[in-house]
Amino acid sequence: MADINLTPWRRPLVFALLALGLLTQLVGCGGGSANSSAVVGNAPVSTILPTGSNVIAISVEAGPGNNVNIPYVSVTVCTSGGVVGSGSCKDIDHVLLDTGSTGLRLFASVVSAAPALTLTPQTVGSNPAISAISECANFLNNNAWGSVKLADVVIAGERAQNVPVQLMDANDVHAVNCWDPSKGASLFVTAGDVPKANSQTLGANGILGLSLFSNDGQSYFNCTQSNSLCAPISLTKAQQVQNPVGLFTNDNNGVVVQLPPVSASGNNSAAGALIFGVGTRSNNALGAANVVTLNSNYKFTTVYKGRSYTSSFMDSGSNGLYFSDPNLSTSCSTAASGFYCPVSTQNLTASIQLASTSATVNFSIANADNLFSPGGISSGNYAFNNLGGTMGSNSFDWGLPFFFGRSVYTVIEGHSVGTTPGPFYAFTN
Repeated sequence: MADINLTPWRRPLVFALLALGLLTQLVGCGGGSANSSAVVGNAPVSTILPTGSNVIAISVEAGPGNNVNIPYVSVTVCTSGGVVGSGSCKDIDHVLLDTGSTGLRLFASVVSAAPALTLTPQTVGSNPAISAISECANFLNNNAWGSVKLADVVIAGERAQNVPVQLMDANDVHAVNCWDPSKGASLFVTAGDVPKANSQTLGANGILGLSLFSNDGQSYFNCTQSNSLCAPISLTKAQQVQNPVGLFTNDNNGVVVQLPPVSASGNNSAAGALIFGVGTRSNNALGAANVVTLNSNYKFTTVYKGRSYTSSFMDSGSNGLYFSDPNLSTSCSTAASGFYCPVSTQNLTASIQLASTSATVNFSIANADNLFSPGGISSGNYAFNNLGGTMGSNSFDWGLPFFFGRSVYTVIEGHSVGTTPGPFYAFTN
């Protein structure tokens, strides 16, 4: 994907984790498309939010880094047993909602900013217990380094207790353990071993990863040393950074993301809903949604122009639709490098494999330079349904443009909806 040094609000963003040698990606109401207000020009659009203690608002807007197609939610983190509204809890807004990764990751600087919140370190073993555990989370196009702490995570009316979370910190002397020269420039460390990253670089105050998986399967380190070297350490699944939804008392089998349709020229913002649980209440029924069949690598097959992309996934943390098509022009300006720039908007069709049939998905790819030019970004548009870019030959990344105008479901491994076991994706037409 594009280099991290590109203008932040125009660079491709793909926040899907690489875990256990696999790309760990993910997987509404009543199975129907979300209700929405009329789409008029650049005006904001919104869904009619479902009600319930398992619902929180999603906002696609400029955010801290003026990025396009970033879905934001707010989370509350607390010390163990902390009371919301007191000094033992802290509200953090503009957290990127990412169905392509697992776990809550917040910038350490955001958590420590006034009013500061001090979280307990994750500990492993005994005599003595290791309490300086850090993690290198390997995303598709960058890495994230930081210590592992324990927090109660509160979102809407749901609470997960003692959740291992990552506090991302580029300024930690141990961040050099996470430098990956193969990525050119990571989220936190450049080729010169100089840490770099903050909320503006990412375009968010953190990442809420709500994927198909219960734990993130990343690389962990014992950093008790005072120098920059840390020793690799093996953690059990329960000790790793966790998908907080799986630790909720109720509504813990997955999530539903609902976003309204947006216009072909984009809208300056879009408001939707994140609903916890699938088939646990009347506001998150699976209904007639298309249930996607996953292969042994937890991917599915997309057929596009007669070619099968067998490593396909759905990822709200990707700001475009990413796939390989040599017939789509990539002759974009430097600011739009990595995106497609066809001379005119291309109306395209693909099919997603289901258990015994397939579902047709119609989509469009517009000229990214035109979207970002006057009338687009320059006029304040940050929500686009037709932004796309290049990707590896065997993958089709159904990023945020796919989510506009439908409900997309993620069911976590080890859970089920009725008699249908997870993990799986589902979506409405």
